[in-house]
Amino acid sequence: MKYTTFLIIIIFYSTNVFSQYYYNDIVATQQSNAQHQLLKVNKIRGVKAFSKEADNSMVEGFMLQQDINKDASKIITVSTVSSRVVSTLTSLYEKEKISKTKEESLNVLNIVDYVYDANGILHTITSATTDTSIGTFSTETHVWLYNNKNQPIQMLKIKDNKDTTNIQFVLDDNGIVIEEHWKKRAKNLESYYYYYNDKNNITDIVRFNTRAKKMLPDFMYEYDENNRIKQMIQVLAGGSNYNTWRYRYNDNGLKQTEVCYDKQKKLVGSIEYVYNN
Repeated sequence: MKYTTFLIIIIFYSTNVFSQYYYNDIVATQQSNAQHQLLKVNKIRGVKAFSKEADNSMVEGFMLQQDINKDASKIITVSTVSSRVVSTLTSLYEKEKISKTKEESLNVLNIVDYVYDANGILHTITSATTDTSIGTFSTETHVWLYNNKNQPIQMLKIKDNKDTTNIQFVLDDNGIVIEEHWKKRAKNLESYYYYYNDKNNITDIVRFNTRAKKMLPDFMYEYDENNRIKQMIQVLAGGSNYNTWRYRYNDNGLKQTEVCYDKQKKLVGSIEYVYNN
């Protein structure tokens, strides 16, 4: 099933999922930390995810498994396709926050370090990637800057310690990020716009779609009564197709299932989760 691996990656891999830096660095990291807390509070020691095709048959050889140590300070995630290990992700936590990830996949090694200030506010994310198949090594550092209320106003994306892109944020009267602008050498590269519901949950991430020649959302979110995402719509490249994910949670707040539909509302596939204490 062509979407299965992508679905799994969205759930468990907190880095480099979305191109919007505010969402990817700040919001997704907060979500990852909240997920970690749920696993810890519920004393979960293992998670398995199984994928099903549109006809409800199991995807053969596909599995994602998480092993969690006793104090939940270390989580190892292994994904397999056709009985072959695709990637191994080790996530480390300190003071209830993600501190480091190490992902090994084929010939690629990616290590991400998270640095927080004394108040627990995210300050720096540094990613170092080694690809032995082509003999390359690259780094990318995100340095976050805040106002005196700890609200993000700027981020510097520095590639290989020399190439810097300036990410600027516009806040509303309540200090919530509503615009994100990428600039390099005074040139505007990209802009995103964030929309929220009355509980300050992001509902839409919007940018100018060059194909449609108008502003369109890349992502749209709906939430349940507990402020958990119950549906996400992602517009695919080109702006004419989209996928819809719908999520269900168990009584402990842990994700139980997610189901993917295409634009024609046809079932693409689903993922089910099993938790073990």
